[in-house]
Amino acid sequence: MRAAGVDRPTADLRAFLDRPDWRPLLDRVAANRPRGALLDAAGVRLGAPVPAPRTLLIAGANTRSHLKEASPFTQADGPIKPMVLAKATSAIAGPADDIILPPETAKLDYEVELAVIIGRTARRIRPEEVERCLAGYAVINDVSARDVQLADHEKNPFYRTHFLGKSFDTFAPMGPHLVTTDEIPWGQPLHLRTWVNGMLRQDSDTSDLYFGVADLVSYISTVMTLHPGDVIATGSPAGVAFFMNPPAFLQPGDLVTCEIERIGRISNRVRAERAPADG
Repeated sequence: MRAAGVDRPTADLRAFLDRPDWRPLLDRVAANRPRGALLDAAGVRLGAPVPAPRTLLIAGANTRSHLKEASPFTQADGPIKPMVLAKATSAIAGPADDIILPPETAKLDYEVELAVIIGRTARRIRPEEVERCLAGYAVINDVSARDVQLADHEKNPFYRTHFLGKSFDTFAPMGPHLVTTDEIPWGQPLHLRTWVNGMLRQDSDTSDLYFGVADLVSYISTVMTLHPGDVIATGSPAGVAFFMNPPAFLQPGDLVTCEIERIGRISNRVRAERAPADG
């Protein structure tokens, strides 16, 4: 991306958000875009809005409906503090990329979540300061290999490998774009839905969040400095494959579509990982 009067191109969105003047620069880009500068989306591959954030965090068990569907299994009360997990940033994929089903799992699951993208360096920010620290929002599918994530947890409840179970390549499709905060009234509930092969699996809105965006981001900032381009997935509603009766895990060929009101939708086909060639 190059704006009028800017002396160098911006290689990616994270580099763009690193600029302290990114917001007025964005307005200048829009105002000075020459006619014919738009590309036909059908002719390009869309990548994730932030393909390589410094940090990719997720809020675990952060919706009331998901806690309710999990209660027969966890027998847990509501959380006192947010449960913050992480995914490897190498898991990020584009809004139409395939989700690769690795041979290490037979329990591939989906979770539609609102992703918030940090727009300025922030540390120990109060909830009322969070809005001005955000660049915007995107849709993210927090894909999990449940049998890796929860390996042997029935035998030993302390043995859980959340990070590895959520960090396989392509396990974080994101997009279809970054919607800046001025496009959505602050605090407005946003409808979230997931379909698998056209069948509705998840259907809720962000008022279901146990810890809302402001409280969640503020809490995380007490532990670490948040940088422009960092991504935080805020929590998924009920309807995941793991808690269906019987469980309905993703299979090769399945099409998973995640949608959030006013932001858009991402659709990703599940594809089995090719076996390595004998060598």
